[in-house]
Amino acid sequence: MATVLNALSHSLKEFRILPGYTPADGSAPHVLLETRLCRKGNGWIGLHTPFLSAAMQAVTGAEMAIALAQLGGIGILPVNQPVEEQCGTIRKVKRFKGGFQTNILTLSPDQTIASVVDIINETGYSTFPVTTTGEFHARLIGILTDKDFDIRRDHGCLVSERMKTDLQAGVEIESLGEANDLMIKYGRGFLPIVSKDGILQSAVFKKDLDKHLKHPGESIDDKKRLLVGAAISTHPEDRERAQALYEHETDVVVIDASDGHTAYQLEMIEYLKQAIHVPVIGGNVVTADGFRFLVEAGVDAVKVGMGIGSGCTTQQVKATGRGQATALMTIAQARDEWAQQTGQYVPLVADGGISSPADMSVALALGADSLMMGNFFARFTESAGNLVRNAAGEIVKEYWMEGSMRALNTRRYTHIKDSFFEEGIAGFVPHVGSLYDKLPTVIQMIRATLATAGCRNLEDLHQNAILEMQSPNALMDSQVHDMVPMNVDQQIL
Repeated sequence: MATVLNALSHSLKEFRILPGYTPADGSAPHVLLETRLCRKGNGWIGLHTPFLSAAMQAVTGAEMAIALAQLGGIGILPVNQPVEEQCGTIRKVKRFKGGFQTNILTLSPDQTIASVVDIINETGYSTFPVTTTGEFHARLIGILTDKDFDIRRDHGCLVSERMKTDLQAGVEIESLGEANDLMIKYGRGFLPIVSKDGILQSAVFKKDLDKHLKHPGESIDDKKRLLVGAAISTHPEDRERAQALYEHETDVVVIDASDGHTAYQLEMIEYLKQAIHVPVIGGNVVTADGFRFLVEAGVDAVKVGMGIGSGCTTQQVKATGRGQATALMTIAQARDEWAQQTGQYVPLVADGGISSPADMSVALALGADSLMMGNFFARFTESAGNLVRNAAGEIVKEYWMEGSMRALNTRRYTHIKDSFFEEGIAGFVPHVGSLYDKLPTVIQMIRATLATAGCRNLEDLHQNAILEMQSPNALMDSQVHDMVPMNVDQQIL
């Protein structure tokens, strides 16, 4: 006979966080939102803000991954694309802000200016070190920029005829601050770093340092490059994809599956742990048994959520899923028990059912370490969906589920192509502007929530937050009621 649980499953929207004591030094600007994304060896991959953009075609491309990492989170690139494109996007993100860059294009003195013009048109780069062999780790002999030649007349010239040879370089420098000082001293926007023998070791660009100063809370790797993650499926052919992602230096691999409590996920986790040295986030699960299954397999973080995305129809067509609040409470308790038994803390990623800063705060209070969101990030200019005008003349963004007919992501849902059925829809979401303009306000809202709750950071929130379920009438009272909002163009007489 089937087991029936009598307790109701709850949404994040049914909860409110009770206020606590806020000391004088505990106001919102003093609250930290730093969090643990996942385990990495004996340490962690950390984020300055607890945000992941969903591994969805309509959400995460290079622009979103770059913007979100600059604002302290991380973008997860979708699996439903050729592996070459996925790896190419990783390369774009890693090259965007490199600190000490070690993988930039170099020229040979024997190349023609015509070939350089082709490279500039293809990549958008405008500054190139010139080495004896054209390889990166060779002796530096010059610098060529797009201002050193005339595109109309110099096509047939060699790089050696137009490059600058009055080199000003840093010798075995390891400090970005020292590199910046040298660039200011030399009045240059580019500083090659060489060994004592003149072998090119790395390069620093002033524009990269400026970006770092503008976004001090960036999510960066050990080489000062932006963090980026990538999704794979549980299909055996994605083992080659995982290897390629590893070779292109993805920071984390996320297994993209609607149900993580399966033999297929176990097989993929076992392979990943043996074959590549990259942290693995498994999921999705909504039960304590599912959590234990994944952590025993060796994952470094667990995604929580099923059937509660804004356009997801899984619960309607399959009747499988769970309210996100109940899933988080159940798994957070299992996570804490696991930590007590083994001494191993496994971070949780809340994935789905989050549509407002209030939902974000509740999910974090219920035990999530970070938040993966699709609909929320799809609304911004930097998302991968197209900007279009709807029938009412409004500018909106295209948004579709990975389980929709448009995505046809049979890899995620293990459907047979000939009998594919939808577990999600395609549609539109409002366009709200740039992530750079809007996300800092959301971050401030969450900080304010923690401050009101008397908490200084997310670990404090996990341990000390007091939440209360609300009745339908209480929830109604918490919304705007008994008045008509004033339009922006209305004036008070």
